[in-house]
Amino acid sequence: MRVIWFLINLLLSISVCSIPIIAVGLFDKEKYYTGKLIKMWARWVIWSTGIQYEIDGLDNLNLDKQYIFMSNHESALDIVLGLAAIPFNIVFLAKKELFRVPIFGWAMNSAGMIKIDRQNPEIARRSVSGAVETLKHSSFSTLIYPEGTRSNGEESLPFKKGGFILAIRTQLPVVPITILGAGNVLPKGTLAIKKSYIKIIIDVPLETQGMELKNKEILVQDCRNIIHQNLIQSNHGHNANYELYST
Repeated sequence: MRVIWFLINLLLSISVCSIPIIAVGLFDKEKYYTGKLIKMWARWVIWSTGIQYEIDGLDNLNLDKQYIFMSNHESALDIVLGLAAIPFNIVFLAKKELFRVPIFGWAMNSAGMIKIDRQNPEIARRSVSGAVETLKHSSFSTLIYPEGTRSNGEESLPFKKGGFILAIRTQLPVVPITILGAGNVLPKGTLAIKKSYIKIIIDVPLETQGMELKNKEILVQDCRNIIHQNLIQSNHGHNANYELYST
């Protein structure tokens, strides 16, 4: 029954929110108002699942700065969780095929989501260069899932380097984010939603100022180690103090 309720609200929220996002996005250069609408959509979706989420580490962030957030990826809920929980105007790097989806794709384009073409390595490099320029000349941050696919939640998968190259080229700090429990709420390969709690840990930003591309492996490893350690502590019953957020 919860799955049916979730799917009804998912379709309804996309239908209701997409039109104003498309309309407002045409005039909202900095995507401030479209960002508010997207967060409203994300919180609607989370509310429909019946889950609650907890955040630790918001005090590690400066609300006046731009960041590249790097998160582990256990569940399809991770994207809406990131949009709802992170108090920044967030845009995503998304494959170009998604922009072709009627209404949804139009809303993504109006919201400032960055199109990535993975057709071949050369076109992909040009797409990343476009993303670099977009971030350099804007005030919004981006959220990336460097594993590239959903993991089993017990251990993070190897991180792809593209997002870290983007961070070095833009000289924006990388913020490791660990989402704990999302894989239990909505496991990979199923629509069975379990009402539960999710914890989101925001760690201290990793500075990239002055860093060169040849050092990208160090940045990748530092970020992955932080997230991996959080996963290990969680799996061993580590407890922390969290501020509870309920949608």
